[in-house]
Amino acid sequence: MNDLMKNLWRGMCLVPVLGLAHAVADVLPAPSGHVARVTGAAYVSSRGYTNAAKVGQAIVPGVSLSTGEGGELGVIFSDGSVLSFGPHSELTLDDYRFAPAADELRLNARLRRGTLSLLTGDIARLAPGAVALDTPEGRVRVHGGHILMRVAE
Repeated sequence: MNDLMKNLWRGMCLVPVLGLAHAVADVLPAPSGHVARVTGAAYVSSRGYTNAAKVGQAIVPGVSLSTGEGGELGVIFSDGSVLSFGPHSELTLDDYRFAPAADELRLNARLRRGTLSLLTGDIARLAPGAVALDTPEGRVRVHGGHILMRVAE
């Protein structure tokens, strides 16, 4: 087989692999934010996998964040909102969208247990009430500012 045929063959084999990689990348949502601080036992769970949280790790809708004994975790979202968790906390990011030009602004999460400090960013400034936190006892709508919450187990 001459060089031209070999190169064509390699190219034909590579196209399906690149197409598959592109299809997988399309399934993953765009990052909503990132892990900014980790102390002790802190975890990120997504798609059935749980890993130790790492500074810089992407956060996407559907992810669960948790801390264990002595654990602390800080997350910064693309609108500038900051979530900080204390020990024995668990939160799931249900929905996040920061697209001001499309008038799509929302941050919805569920705090199952633990402590949470939320410093709201541009979402709350641009659309008061677009930030909502569900707890086992009810829903809290945040219109802006800084809130502290504790959900007992």
